[in-house]
Amino acid sequence: MKRVLIILMAAVVVLVSVNAMAATDTSNLTSTVVVPAICTISTVTDLDFGTYDVTSATDDDDGAGDVSFRCTKGTVYDVYITGARTMTDGTDTLNFEMYTDAGRTAAWASAAPGSGGTAASNAPITLDIYGRITALQDVQAGTYNGTVVVTVEY
Repeated sequence: MKRVLIILMAAVVVLVSVNAMAATDTSNLTSTVVVPAICTISTVTDLDFGTYDVTSATDDDDGAGDVSFRCTKGTVYDVYITGARTMTDGTDTLNFEMYTDAGRTAAWASAAPGSGGTAASNAPITLDIYGRITALQDVQAGTYNGTVVVTVEY
């Protein structure tokens, strides 16, 4: 009988332990993040005009470059290019213009509003930059350089 009582007590302890382990409680975990509207320039391909013939009367010394950037999906952006559209060799200055189209009829804006849009996704957006040096500028031989600033405003 003592042995039966010990076995019954052990069985009760096991059953109570199993029931205690089977109890659960739950709660929700909420995740949060803020995604800002942002644009980031990834590359700017320089405008290389090659060689400029100061004796040619034709405005055909053209160059081409581009700017690539990414924006958060749905972000409204505006792109413009600031700075003097000139190059210098340290003594003389050579003027040029930048255009949004290959026909070189629409000049890039030097302030907002420029060439804008709304990002359809966060895929790269690439805008071409077409340049032209006007003919018959009176400058000496040399290497000419200049810098402008491409801005993506959002």
